[in-house]
Amino acid sequence: MTVRPRVILIALALQVSPSLLPAAHTQGWVEEACGYQEFHMTNVVGLPVGQELVLRVRDTPFPLAVRTMVASWWQARGQRCSSDGKCEDATQAEIWLNETKGRIKKVSGRYSVDFADQHLEGQFVVKYRDMKPPPRCE
Repeated sequence: MTVRPRVILIALALQVSPSLLPAAHTQGWVEEACGYQEFHMTNVVGLPVGQELVLRVRDTPFPLAVRTMVASWWQARGQRCSSDGKCEDATQAEIWLNETKGRIKKVSGRYSVDFADQHLEGQFVVKYRDMKPPPRCE
């Protein structure tokens, strides 16, 4: 009988505080080039299998290492893309980048994206990927 109240308390704590939930389901990668960072997110809750969410943060010269020094929201261009390369633009998109220290291997945070027919919101953890070959910025 003592197990039952514990289970109920744990369930209530998880219901009240989503930050206590295990790691986010959304995965993917981030690439950086010529003044922008592009986040490719797969396994996004609310999107069919095979679609990905792409968020591009730009319009500023800050590299990812600087953006992640302080946790904050950034405006982004959002798209949901199918496996055949067709993409639909979001009406609004923003991404919260958690603070990162040292060499960046993974980036985590939250996203909020609106499409004409859908709102997507969640957490993510993505791998940092160097572009090969490095981009040529002019």
